[in-house]
Amino acid sequence: MCARHIWANWQKRWRGEERRKAFWRCSKASFEVKLRDEFEYMGKLSHKICEALLGYNKEYWRRALFSERSKCDVVENNICETFNSWIVGPRHKSVISMLKDIRHKMMDRHGYMIKFADTWISDISPMARLILEENKEIGMALRVNWNHDIGFEIQEGEYRHIIDMTRKTCSCRLWQLRGIPCQHAVCALYHIEQEPEDYVKHWYKKDTSLSAYKYFLQPISNMVMWPDTNNPPVEPSEVKPMSGRPGRCRRKDKNKPRKKKWGKASKNGVKISCSKSHQVGHNKRTCKSVPLNSPHNSLQGPFNNYQ
Repeated sequence: MCARHIWANWQKRWRGEERRKAFWRCSKASFEVKLRDEFEYMGKLSHKICEALLGYNKEYWRRALFSERSKCDVVENNICETFNSWIVGPRHKSVISMLKDIRHKMMDRHGYMIKFADTWISDISPMARLILEENKEIGMALRVNWNHDIGFEIQEGEYRHIIDMTRKTCSCRLWQLRGIPCQHAVCALYHIEQEPEDYVKHWYKKDTSLSAYKYFLQPISNMVMWPDTNNPPVEPSEVKPMSGRPGRCRRKDKNKPRKKKWGKASKNGVKISCSKSHQVGHNKRTCKSVPLNSPHNSLQGPFNNYQ
């Protein structure tokens, strides 16, 4: 139930580039006031266009309703789609072969992620660093007001956000959702001459990434080298008849010769006779002879009865 799958179903009825942009703005609005304004704008595009989204679970695709515990504001399930495309080769094999190939791919990725952490130029992951740098560029142009304690007012467009440095929260909720200082928090931190890097959550630090990969997958021998066991073999489950009437279409073997299907019989060599003139070579539709009882027949008249 991610936003991309909901959009794929929703756009079948509500098409258009402007509707698509309105949907994604609603999905990525991080606070409820912004979500309400985007829904009001979407409602002006078509009648009952917002009601079509009420059937979906709102906690799964609206960023404004996400939990702040997971430190993730992604509205799409791309990690699942990426994993499915990553195992597209092994998933079509048998169970044991499939698990073996997936285990090998995980072992290779495990070593790659350890080497990747060693290439970081700072203690923060590259993706978190990229988000933080974008927030710095936006935060430099914002206006800030400080109460000389722990509260800040940040003006951005028509919205005014509140920063609480003690609780490390922002009214836009992006700081709580991601664990990375948002553009409003960056503006407030620069105003009091502090570095935003110091307020990034430990989930994006190098030590946390290395601790996630400190456990390794152990190698396993193939089935030929597995030890014998006295346990009973695992048999396949019993075949259960499916509900409903069985099909009548019998699947024949590929090598079994099939009966020749005869088509419509040809009329070559058949003599056609006319039912009107009783002559051979044509039918009554193409008959050109005039019947005796026709008024156009020259032999028919008042004197024919005396012949």
